[in-house]
Amino acid sequence: MKKITHEVALRDREYLWTYGPGADMTGAYEDQHDLEELFKSPTKATATRLLRKQIEYWFDRGTDDGGKTLVQELLRTDPEVKLIYERYIGFLDDEEDLDQ
Repeated sequence: MKKITHEVALRDREYLWTYGPGADMTGAYEDQHDLEELFKSPTKATATRLLRKQIEYWFDRGTDDGGKTLVQELLRTDPEVKLIYERYIGFLDDEEDLDQ
């Protein structure tokens, strides 16, 4: 796992969430578990790990309003979203990767 600072992870999550929160963050993901974990271990390391987890979920499941379709479109049109994807998920080889 690549070393990503808390500041970078927070900035990246905030940027992605401008397009909408991850799909069903109170059902399928239940982000209140992240909050409980942060209460038990209120460190930057814990916060960074949880931010990474939420970012990966956002790419995997899409947003509440746009789903995976919005994420795929953003990967094609928003260079910052693509950079964030590559930082957490991996490099996109070609357009076929966007259709998964």
